[in-house]
Amino acid sequence: MSLLVNWLESMHVDTRITKSCSRKKHLRSTCRACMDACHIGALTITSTSIKVVTEKCNSCGECMIACPLSAIEGVLPSREYERNSLVYNESYIPKIKELLIYKQRGVNTIKADRTPLNQIWLDVLSDANKILQQLNEGPIQITEIRKDEGLSRRAFLTSLQTEGKQLAKSLAPAAWMVEANEWKITRYYGDYQFYQVEINLDQCTLCQLCFSFCSQKVFSLEDHSLRVHNEKCVNCCDCMDICPEGAIEIKQEITKKQYKNYPLLIRECKNCGKPFSTFQQKADNCPICHDRNPEWLSP
Repeated sequence: MSLLVNWLESMHVDTRITKSCSRKKHLRSTCRACMDACHIGALTITSTSIKVVTEKCNSCGECMIACPLSAIEGVLPSREYERNSLVYNESYIPKIKELLIYKQRGVNTIKADRTPLNQIWLDVLSDANKILQQLNEGPIQITEIRKDEGLSRRAFLTSLQTEGKQLAKSLAPAAWMVEANEWKITRYYGDYQFYQVEINLDQCTLCQLCFSFCSQKVFSLEDHSLRVHNEKCVNCCDCMDICPEGAIEIKQEITKKQYKNYPLLIRECKNCGKPFSTFQQKADNCPICHDRNPEWLSP
């Protein structure tokens, strides 16, 4: 089966950045996760755009895995799967996030034609298993491919050549094809949070720009308080980038999911007379009047 998967996923499919990308949504985005993961310079980022340089891209898939919003679609030709196993290959190093997602998608072992694996693989696997323990999940084990399995693989290749591509397509494991949202860690561990979003109440004016630009709906107003849904945060940093007061900080922290509530005060704006919500005891103006140039006409 793994040869079939390898053949299918090695077919050329252009890597595509979707409109979910932070860089495509607002100019203040500082996200570089995909570019930092690409070691061949196949991505370009300017102040107004982000794009894949097709002639350089080798479809390695590193950018797809790295993107916190899973905003990049394509295939992973370097990855080979056999039943519930990831096949060891020294041509790439898996990411911790990648292994955590594989675990939830049914991968329980890493199959290798020899052991031990190289040290970098072992380090990544060890770190992933430590996190899996925190998530109350069993570890990913290493198993060695037996010689009779190798014979079976060669026999399968002969069968594949004779039966043709139509059979291959009918057996394609579509679950392994990479589409938008497939690499979003929060999709797989809904009972946990990977990040803690903290708000500096002395700086926040409750302008709610973070509400508008957070595609994961981390922020909401409920029962006269600002509720932060930490389990939804993927560390895209959109809220930090857009906040004009620099009042938001994101920290990596793996725990059971927990809401954080920030109680609100109701005040009347001394400038426009309208009621507004705030965290600050001494706030006199609503966010609009707070940011308004004093030379402009009053509302």
